[in-house]
Amino acid sequence: MTDGIKRLKITVMNDNEPSEGLKNDWGWSVLLESDEWKILFDADTRSDVIEYNSKHLGINLAGIDFAFLSHSHHDHYGGFEYLGSIRKGLKVYMPERIRILESWGLDPVIVDDEKELVNNVYSTGPMGSMFIREHAMVIRGNGFNVLIVGCSHPGIDKIASKAYGMLGRIHLIIGGFHGPSERQIDYIAQISDHISPAHCSGDSAKNYVMRKYSEKYVMVKTGSILELPLK
Repeated sequence: MTDGIKRLKITVMNDNEPSEGLKNDWGWSVLLESDEWKILFDADTRSDVIEYNSKHLGINLAGIDFAFLSHSHHDHYGGFEYLGSIRKGLKVYMPERIRILESWGLDPVIVDDEKELVNNVYSTGPMGSMFIREHAMVIRGNGFNVLIVGCSHPGIDKIASKAYGMLGRIHLIIGGFHGPSERQIDYIAQISDHISPAHCSGDSAKNYVMRKYSEKYVMVKTGSILELPLK
């Protein structure tokens, strides 16, 4: 077993919450950077948003090692068209095939089980029903494990439980929680140090976390940058 990465930088390429000077729409995309790799997790709804924001944030997405698609909804993969235009043959790990990605010049890789994708980066493996299969990313840090989710259709509590079983206590859970119940939030709060509800989580979930777990709440929006481990 490796010691885990020593640092992780998370840049929110797009979230439903806007920031001045950047483009914004309904969608989700984050760039993950360690000393060993750069990974794009999901790619928003529109290519122009990803292209504009990456350039204004000073990010060259042609330099990423691979991409990760959480599930097959358009607000998570639409921006991959831009990636195909600047990085032909880019591998995109996903739980089920989306043919249009191939037409954009990308290389879809189907993940059908829990798997280590690169050193210290794991897929939970597909979860959920036959109608929507979704996987999440778990990163092993040196004293800080991170869970990144797309929309949490299978349930944020179920995904977090899977991640906890894989690597143990989670330092940060970030992404779309899909309008979770208070019970689900209470559960993930027990197994994590920081919680960052974004995208489809909803105001009710954000307000509940802020109210009951203010010491754990981490606010993010389009353009936010997190340097991990968090203090």
